[in-house]
Amino acid sequence: MTGQKRNMSVILTIEHLDLDQTLGCGQTFRWCRERSGVWHGPIGDCVVTLDNRREGLRAESTPHRADLPGRVSTYLRADDDIGRVHAAISRDEVLADGLHELKGLHLVKMDEWECVLSYVLATYANIPRIKGMIERLSSRYGDVIDGEAHAFPSLDQMRGATMSDLERCGLGYRARHVERLCRQLDEDVLGSMRRMKYEELRSSLLELPGVGDKVADCIALFGFGRLESFPIDVWIERALLRLYGVRGSYSKLRRFATDRFGEHAGYAQEYIYFNERVFASRGRCLFTRPDGSCGRTP
Repeated sequence: MTGQKRNMSVILTIEHLDLDQTLGCGQTFRWCRERSGVWHGPIGDCVVTLDNRREGLRAESTPHRADLPGRVSTYLRADDDIGRVHAAISRDEVLADGLHELKGLHLVKMDEWECVLSYVLATYANIPRIKGMIERLSSRYGDVIDGEAHAFPSLDQMRGATMSDLERCGLGYRARHVERLCRQLDEDVLGSMRRMKYEELRSSLLELPGVGDKVADCIALFGFGRLESFPIDVWIERALLRLYGVRGSYSKLRRFATDRFGEHAGYAQEYIYFNERVFASRGRCLFTRPDGSCGRTP
């Protein structure tokens, strides 16, 4: 990744980056795309605009932040060696042929607290509802950035949230989980989690209110950057059955993914998920079984 300032904007060179694939595939919930292909979303205390151009990724923020290049490159995991990731995953004969169409899909690195709270809210909810809950919490507790935009509320800002306040934000049953999270977590706990290896981190996350297997793996992957994590939802279950012929409990499917993809399981999961949501659901499949078929889910 390299960068230079240009008229309060920054031009970044991030290899193999497709903003639509990266910001539009359900990893994160606060980004919006214009028809022109420009993306807007908050990173910390500023709203960032991203536009992939011939000369590179043009980034600017409101208000301007001198550390914008670092914020963007961290968020988009610019230092990930996508070529190395693809070389490793392409050893899997099911994924090998279709990977080139997803070379621009990066995993994101969210703030840990934002990721914990966002994915607890995401249980049994569709994307529009998840976004709505997050925006209402941000409007109520987060700092104003510009106009109507608000930063994601910090843990300290959420500390005094009451059940009635949270219920008025339309969280439903999730309000009780959020209220307990705000009392149970602090920066010392999050700091300790940052130092944990994946399995220990996952076990600690599972002790938090509102966190089950899938949510723990999402937080481990998108918040704490544990790339060996492999979140499993109904889309992934369907894909694993169709492409690999495996079914079973969450732990069985997680072991299968760990054995098959190892340290790159998180990227493999996102490629499989993107294929399932965007391609296979429309009758086209990037990935095929060894016999050349897309397979069929019974």
